[in-house]
Amino acid sequence: MQVVPFLLELGRGFFGNLLTPFFYIAILLIYLQYRRQVSLERQLFGIRVTSAEQQAIRSLGYGAVGGLAATLLISGIGIVLNPADFLYVWVLAIILAIFNLRFVCFAYAGGILSFVSLLLHAFPDMTLGWPWVANLYADLRSLSIPHLLALVAVLHLTEAILVAVQGGQSASPVFLQGKRGRLIGGYILQKYWVIPLGAIVMTGTGGFDSPAWWGLLPMIGWQGLQIFPIPAVLGFSGLALARHPQEKAVRTARWLAAYALILLGLALAGAYWSPLLWAAAIFSPVAHELLIWWEMTDEKIRQPKFAKPLQGVRILAILPNSPAEGMELKPGETIVQANGVPVNTPFDLHFAINQNPAFIKLEVVDENGENRFAGKPRFSGDHHGLGLILVPDEAAKEYVRLDSIPIWKRIWNSVSGSKHQGKSTAV
Repeated sequence: MQVVPFLLELGRGFFGNLLTPFFYIAILLIYLQYRRQVSLERQLFGIRVTSAEQQAIRSLGYGAVGGLAATLLISGIGIVLNPADFLYVWVLAIILAIFNLRFVCFAYAGGILSFVSLLLHAFPDMTLGWPWVANLYADLRSLSIPHLLALVAVLHLTEAILVAVQGGQSASPVFLQGKRGRLIGGYILQKYWVIPLGAIVMTGTGGFDSPAWWGLLPMIGWQGLQIFPIPAVLGFSGLALARHPQEKAVRTARWLAAYALILLGLALAGAYWSPLLWAAAIFSPVAHELLIWWEMTDEKIRQPKFAKPLQGVRILAILPNSPAEGMELKPGETIVQANGVPVNTPFDLHFAINQNPAFIKLEVVDENGENRFAGKPRFSGDHHGLGLILVPDEAAKEYVRLDSIPIWKRIWNSVSGSKHQGKSTAV
């Protein structure tokens, strides 16, 4: 197939996602996840900080751009999806997600299946009695490891770009336990994207032959290639304790991009020198897990940015369209005086603001230790707390625990009626 007709077919496959029911199911699931995030905010602060609708719409737009980029990358590299391979990856990913939701990522299922396939190839061919076992054995031995791991790499490279651009936006502020059991403030970064792909699939009959201009991955004479719309879902979850959300997102995106490029290099090189496929299969899940562990550990061992100061009250988050936003207050700054009155607790701040019903004047210390003043007239209908969410003090009772509850345990708790003490969320 020539380049221009191929690109036209690729475009039809990409926009064909609009006719795929799973595309809309995925959008609904993402919206419900953002609703869950807003529900947690209401439980902690009694008010909505982010908007589920706006986040879903933005994720849809960014996901469409990411899907187009991923489609061009997949087709340019020459990645072909074998329906049987893709099915096994999905089944294993769902099984792994029962133990921990983040294991739904293809880095784990793709790496594990590739390693199993390589192990089966390392031993002589066997004859098995049960037909279903024989079929499973044959499918795993014929797994197209370079194409599968290259797909995992491209999806993670797409995710890295999306995390850098959108990962720090609309992060949810939370209260949680820090070192020595004291409460600190932080942010949970959670983003989800529906990625519409125009993917090249091997059907075995019909379709088109391998284009001659494909050069990165060998097609080994595959026949019956067709382009199908396949919606994929990418998710990102992180925790910002020692950094601002956007700083955290950019840092994570860099590590994620490095991981994706290394995996892609190993998969492409392994297509021509098979011993490297062992390295790629092991690198896919192990490096991904180490990356998550390092990111979490790095945030926990550093000095928390949103801890209660010795003097004043520190800002954790600013509500959109609030008086605090109009005064250009920023997360991380510390309010030391309000209307000339020193403040050290949220009650002090509320009391001092109400001393002057017509005007608010705050003395603020920024993150560089510089003092400045911020003020504005007060109007009826203004938020009584200026739209500030402050770093927690000893009086705060609601907080989030950083343990991750497996799906099977959540189901058991809901069936048995047992309660999990304290608020908890999976990060």
